[in-house]
Amino acid sequence: MFDIFDDELEQMFSDGKHDKQQKLNVAFSLHDPINLLPKYKFVSMTDDSPLIDVINKLQQYSMGCVLLENDNKISGIFTERDAMKKVLGQRLDLNNEIISKYMTPNPECLRLEDPIAFALNKMVSGGFRHVPLINNKRNPLGVLSMQSIINHLGEFFFDEIVNLPPKPIRGETSREGG
Repeated sequence: MFDIFDDELEQMFSDGKHDKQQKLNVAFSLHDPINLLPKYKFVSMTDDSPLIDVINKLQQYSMGCVLLENDNKISGIFTERDAMKKVLGQRLDLNNEIISKYMTPNPECLRLEDPIAFALNKMVSGGFRHVPLINNKRNPLGVLSMQSIINHLGEFFFDEIVNLPPKPIRGETSREGG
């Protein structure tokens, strides 16, 4: 006898089984190095660039930060938070201002071999959303963002996150039901 739910059940279980196997291949431990996370593009410019060019790059690439360098070594970072706190409302001539006056100089950096737990701790304790990734010569290699870690965790634990019950807008003062 043909049950109308047979096809749906078969598809549900076969796809779920395949996804779980695939997800286990990309899972990570907090002790694993940062280089196991997906690679994200970054923008880097010299620290004597005009402020308008840096802001245009932030907008053009929809990035949260721009790494600034001097002699191919990281010298600073300019984030959207810097733009909000240091530039917005100051009535500056963006064409004549140099980014080095508004960047965060000598930012905290991480290396690709640092553990993810170390990166998370540094980001939370320092209040950073973006941390530059460098090599031993302080050459910029990328940017680790809190959002990239959250996105990776979200992909791995997708079923668990999607199936969470919604939070009520207001708290209940009494229990419902018997």
